[in-house]
Amino acid sequence: MKRKMWGAAIITVVVLCQGVPSRATDAAAEVVTVDRLATVGESVVLSCNNAAVNASPGVTEWSKDGKLVLRHNSTSTEKFVADSRLAIVNNSALQISNVSGSDEGVYLCNVMPSDIQEQNQHPIKLVLVSGPDAVSINITPAVVLLNGTYYTIQGSEVTYTCSSQSYPAQELSWVFEGLASKPLNITSGNGTSLSFKKINIIPIDQGNYSCSARNPVSGKTVTSSIAMLVYYRPSRAPRCSSQTGNNASDLLLLCSWTGGYPEPTLQWKHDEETPGDWQPVLSASAANASLDVTMSRTQLHDGQVLKCVGEHPAVLSRMELPCSVKLKAPYPEGEPMITGISKQNVTLTCQDKDARPPPKITWLRGVRQEEIVPSSKYIISQGEAVSTLVITNCSKESDEGFYFCRSENPVGVRELEVHFSIKSSAYNVGGLIGVVLAIVIVGSGGIIGAVVYLNRERIFLGHSVWSEERNDVLMLVDSDDDAPFEDDVSGLTSLTNGNATPVVNDQHTTRDDHEEPQVHDEEPQEKDITDT
Repeated sequence: MKRKMWGAAIITVVVLCQGVPSRATDAAAEVVTVDRLATVGESVVLSCNNAAVNASPGVTEWSKDGKLVLRHNSTSTEKFVADSRLAIVNNSALQISNVSGSDEGVYLCNVMPSDIQEQNQHPIKLVLVSGPDAVSINITPAVVLLNGTYYTIQGSEVTYTCSSQSYPAQELSWVFEGLASKPLNITSGNGTSLSFKKINIIPIDQGNYSCSARNPVSGKTVTSSIAMLVYYRPSRAPRCSSQTGNNASDLLLLCSWTGGYPEPTLQWKHDEETPGDWQPVLSASAANASLDVTMSRTQLHDGQVLKCVGEHPAVLSRMELPCSVKLKAPYPEGEPMITGISKQNVTLTCQDKDARPPPKITWLRGVRQEEIVPSSKYIISQGEAVSTLVITNCSKESDEGFYFCRSENPVGVRELEVHFSIKSSAYNVGGLIGVVLAIVIVGSGGIIGAVVYLNRERIFLGHSVWSEERNDVLMLVDSDDDAPFEDDVSGLTSLTNGNATPVVNDQHTTRDDHEEPQVHDEEPQEKDITDT
């Protein structure tokens, strides 16, 4: 009978005795079958237990499964099967070279001559065994790293399978040993393979997984182990920021992406095409939760955008997750002219809220732009993008002049010029205000008077019948007699718009003596009007 065997090189032979009745020579005797284990390809020697000690048998016969295969005497060996692998050694023992599957069976040794009164027959059962030689492990879904470690993603449904070849069929078992736990038996069974599943795997499931295969006949055991890691992504997106480096002209870029396992891969890149011939170089990456990069001012420009890209094996399809930093040059703002009062305090304020990274603001003074050092005389306060300079106990001689608010970040430097002037006292300021108001009042009065003078006729005669807008002229002439006057009243006319208009006067005027010279003075005027 042939069986498929799996390769084995060196095997430890184990002899097991079983009290299995085979046949008996008399009623009291029992035949005990002895198992002899062998592996394919090796040579095995079966001892003849019937040979008497210190006696030379005359004839030795070996049979297999009840059929005679070989007879040996002191001078020759007779084979009943055509098999060159069979031979007699040590006068009675049977040697089988290069054992194969067809050699399995029950072998019996029979010894003659007849002077051996008692023979204890002990059949030998030749059993072939193989494996297990190796155990293979397969885990899905999982990725194998270069060092042989497996990893999978948190939340996955993972299947663990181990397999081996053994004859007869082996016993398989899975054992898990966590990073801080004792070995735990997961499952066991018989066959060529053994599997189990973990649903929604989590980080505490990472550790060492071992699968053992044991041949139940030979007792040979083989174990294979793998280390399993559980990766999980950071809980948030990468974060970017920028700040001034150790030198004012250096930019320090900061990028972090924490909370995941293992550490992500971070890289700083340019986010826009380089304008013109300006070609900065930025290439920095690291497998770490944070990446800090320093750039010099020559690599920077206003409005530049720098991007930090993060990659993590637990992110689907290894997608890049970026964050960016936009640079902006300083632009300080404040009052360009400040006026103070002698012997009092004055505050100069400068702010730069848009510069990125936030600028460093300093105060300078004079044509030489000497930096002001904080003291009891000059009190400097720094806030978020705001700086104030308090000049205490101002004096015209020592404090008046030009001050400069200098705002600097790695992108550039810009200054705000402030002119500070000092008045001698508050009273002079009040007097100056009074003089200005007086000039305004006097000037306003003069302007009003001039306007009134130029429009005097219109203002004072605007509602009279003698208005310049009317062309009516009326002249009254006194005569010596009342009668002619009364008679000629109807003959008086007025010139209205160049037309003669009769005028009726129902009043009588009493003529006095003292009015007579006045009448004579007006006669020429009446004549002129008549001519007109």
